[in-house]
Order: sequence, then C-alpha cells, then structure tokens
Amino acid sequence: MILESKETTLAFRCPLCGQAILSGVNLFRITGDILRLRCPDCDTALTLNKTNDGKYRLSVPCMFCPKPHSYVLGEKNLFNEELFTLPCGLSGMDVLYIGKEDRVREALEESDRLLDSMLDEEEKEQLTALHRKGEDREGYDPGVEQVMRFLLCELEDEKKISCFCDGKEEIPLYDFQVLSERVRVFCHCCNAETYLPLRSEADAEDIVKIDKLELK
Repeated sequence: MILESKETTLAFRCPLCGQAILSGVNLFRITGDILRLRCPDCDTALTLNKTNDGKYRLSVPCMFCPKPHSYVLGEKNLFNEELFTLPCGLSGMDVLYIGKEDRVREALEESDRLLDSMLDEEEKEQLTALHRKGEDREGYDPGVEQVMRFLLCELEDEKKISCFCDGKEEIPLYDFQVLSERVRVFCHCCNAETYLPLRSEADAEDIVKIDKLELK
C-alpha cells in the first residue's frame, strides 16, 4: 500500500528583520523531534513538534510581542486547509500562515501591504528595537512566560482547560498575554478568556498551583 504524502507550507515573519520565512513541511517528517523554521539572517525560529495525543504544537515569533506565541493544532488545520492563519492576540495581525504555497504567499503579500499602511519606517524600527532589547525591558520577568507556556501545555494535555469550543467540532487554540498586573488567557477560536492576577510573587506562586482553567 502506498501512503499518500501530506504536505503543507508554513510561514511567519521574522520580528527582527521583517522578512517572511516560508517552508514546506511533510507530515511524515514530524515525529518526536522538533522541527525548526529559521530566519537565515537573524536566527529567530518557528518550532513545530507532535504531542503525545497526535496534535501539533507550534511556537511562533511575533513582530508585536516580545515572546513567541504558542498554538496547538489538529492535523486538519495543519494539512487539509487551503489557507489557515492565526493572529497575535495583542495586535490582531496574522503571525502564522499555513496551507497551499500559493495561498500562503498571497496572504503574506497582503500582510506586507497592511503593515506598510499601518507603520512607517520609524515605527518598524521601534518594533525591531523592542525585540533586540528582549529581556532587558524594565519590569519584565521572562520566568512568567516560561511558567505560563508550561502551564497551558500541561493543562491542555490533561484536558483541564474549558471554553466555548467544548462539545463542538472546533479545536480550541489557547494563548496568553502577560499584562502589567495580570495574565490574560484566551482561546483564538471562541474568544473565551480569563484573567489571572500577577501583582506579587505570591500571585506568581498561585499560578503555578492552578490545576484547571475555565475560559468564559
């Protein structure tokens, strides 16, 4: 029996130099190892790996946020769509492009035009500077990002996150946004959300102890 090869195209925009990074991906190349799609000039990378329950976890750099976004997709979203995009929860701009190569390229070109209409050269340079400063930002604790990423992965694997997607055919896509005194956890599909306080070290310790999340 000959197995049908499943392929898709992935793309993201490098937050440092702004160029679109695009590559084809074959289903049978994705095993337990992490696939990395790197910017050849800046070494930023989109990562992709398969979870134990057969889904696909992606970490995607974002031009508008200091840290990557984390998404979990099903095989249908990754390999059976003409075009599937996911936005940054802060800016609303698409950061991940999946699908047929020609459709992905068209979406990237449209994104170029939209960025040009939104941002002038000085504003683009300011976004680049934000990423180059990285963890030197005043008041920024990279440990919160790491804890939230780990927490969402663990709770999702254990099916302990609920939202309006429950009982529907939609696959929820969870993400988070670290704000000044709280963390927003939300679903890209149904827009359900919840907020976790983050005003003190005690609040951060409480986040680690969370055993379930209900998004409304």
